[in-house]
Amino acid sequence: MINGNIDGIKKTILDTLENLIDYRIPKDKILDEFVVYTLLEVTDAINKEVLIVIDNSNTVVAVGVGDHKAATFPDISKRIKKRGLNGLMSFHTHPNGNPKLSSADMSSLLDIKFNLIGAIGKNSIKEPLINLGIINNDEGNLVVNEYGPFSINKLNQFHYSELVESVDSFLRSKIHVDTLEEEKAILVGVNTKSESILDIENSMEELRELTYTAGATPIDKLVQNKERIDNNFYIGKGKLEELRIMIQNNSCNLVICNDELTSIQLKVMETYLNVKIIDRTSLILDIFAKHAKTSEGKLQVELAQLKYRLPRLLGLGKVLSRTGGGIGTRGPGEKKLETDRRTIYKEIHILENKIKSMKNVRQQQKSRRIKNHIPVVSLVGYTNAGKSTLFNLLTASNVLSENKLFATLDATTRKFKNLDRELLLSDTVGFIDKLPHDLIKSFESTLEGLVDSDMLLHVIDSSNKNFLKQIQLVEEVLHSLKCSDKKIIYVFNKIDKMCDDFDSQASTIRGIKSMISAKQEIGVQELSKLIHKEIFGETIIREIKVPYFDTKYISSLHDLGIVLEEKYEEDGIIIKIQYTSEVEYLVQRYIQ
Repeated sequence: MINGNIDGIKKTILDTLENLIDYRIPKDKILDEFVVYTLLEVTDAINKEVLIVIDNSNTVVAVGVGDHKAATFPDISKRIKKRGLNGLMSFHTHPNGNPKLSSADMSSLLDIKFNLIGAIGKNSIKEPLINLGIINNDEGNLVVNEYGPFSINKLNQFHYSELVESVDSFLRSKIHVDTLEEEKAILVGVNTKSESILDIENSMEELRELTYTAGATPIDKLVQNKERIDNNFYIGKGKLEELRIMIQNNSCNLVICNDELTSIQLKVMETYLNVKIIDRTSLILDIFAKHAKTSEGKLQVELAQLKYRLPRLLGLGKVLSRTGGGIGTRGPGEKKLETDRRTIYKEIHILENKIKSMKNVRQQQKSRRIKNHIPVVSLVGYTNAGKSTLFNLLTASNVLSENKLFATLDATTRKFKNLDRELLLSDTVGFIDKLPHDLIKSFESTLEGLVDSDMLLHVIDSSNKNFLKQIQLVEEVLHSLKCSDKKIIYVFNKIDKMCDDFDSQASTIRGIKSMISAKQEIGVQELSKLIHKEIFGETIIREIKVPYFDTKYISSLHDLGIVLEEKYEEDGIIIKIQYTSEVEYLVQRYIQ
């Protein structure tokens, strides 16, 4: 994907720029001729600045297009470090041919803490010229020194590492207040006693955990009891003033609201409080953007973010600041939101088509599984219930497993042997109260794998006193996905630290149950036997006598993989078989 204003640019030119992404420049060079001439040729063709970002492995990780005066930096918030320089280099073209750095270039270098920034122009005979900007430490003050102009060869002979290391060491010893400040948050909620499954106390506690997961520090909280949420101020004007004083007293720079805000509410609150405002939906989307690893996961999150942000462009002031970084800025980034709505609709259409094509690939994989008769078991449950820990244990995998909400995002499927029978186990994203609607819609193509499952393992956190409400929420989502009629095993995890009154609450759940502790590996073998029984039926062991002339039948028993022992006698072969009720009709010929 090319960042920035790409309206009216020919597809061939966009393809040329996309070919730069993941291109690795030789390690002994700062830039090579291929990159420089590609950027200059595109600039000549479109008369716009073109920008690239290069990581510390000398790989081009992002490409952006601006206008004839400037190019907006792509979103690099995931790569920015809290201390020191960010390890990235950035180069951009100047359509007027002058390689001299502008004041905006130098400001960006100081704000984003690039290792270096470069401008590419041309001399009178159209040969490339490059100027470099590097941060220097002038007795404790950071200043930008400009070097050049260089030819490509002279540029690659320029030694800048000592300058960079000196400034990096200085910054690591001191957090720069303007751009590397820790995000300290006030959590705000409204208790309307509405249809939310969790009560306000537990909903706010969940918001606190989400805040930690996103990387911010919750300092305090403010809850107001109201019949309904205020259309303009969210919590009412009086409480808003109380919140403003709380922000000042705690030196906070972030407010996180427990409900989805409208563009008017965002704009009013940000204007009044003069800090960044994030709502619960934006927070969850940010966490998803942070944890998405696969191509499809990233596309789905980007689609959900664009759909969420489109009607809220009016109220996203500080969230979209160019160099602010932090929560709410991960994912597609500012570049899409600076373009008009028509362009965003176009982006949404492109993303939906890409996800649709990936869905077609999954349909082919599904058809192969059906052909091979491999049963599929899917793990579902509330976030942080321990699904990934159980998945790793059953499949001997190493999927990320942390005591954080939404540590796992991308659906993962692995084969595993269950009592000598092969199954597919799928780990899915966890659910949560007030899960954003746009996120569910975007992830439909992934979640529809649940519909194709032969069985669901509903993993439940036995240590959480609200596990019954969490079960209710998961079942509502399953119902919306039309898979509530699936065979379900309720897997009560973390039984080594179950909550008070667990037995009486668990007794209200009707259905097949299993008690385990995935972390302590308690009850997992029993769960495996239960899965086997529910999918394949009861295991039966018996002996049959098959005449020697029926070799085809003996061969079919071996093909089924159910033969345990064979003993040869004068009138036939005594065969000990182990099978389940699902294949009993295949072995009935010699059963007495």
